[in-house]
Amino acid sequence: MHLQFVASGKTAYQSSITRSFSGGKPLVEAVPVLSGVESHRIMVSRAHPKETGFLVEYPDDVRLEVFQLDDRAYYPTETFFAG
Repeated sequence: MHLQFVASGKTAYQSSITRSFSGGKPLVEAVPVLSGVESHRIMVSRAHPKETGFLVEYPDDVRLEVFQLDDRAYYPTETFFAG
């Protein structure tokens, strides 16, 4: 998936991705965004065969948009979630 965080860009913030694994301890990955950046994009894919899902946490004043990817070009094609 392709995640886009949208904010005013006035202040830096941090989001996080918590990956869950069957029979394993969750792994938390920080996603820092510098001040002055209004739109920050990252790609998220399965990290391990035992990964069962992930949770994205972000500040209330940030808008998250999730795109499905075209497997051939890794280009976001349509919005999957916005909120």
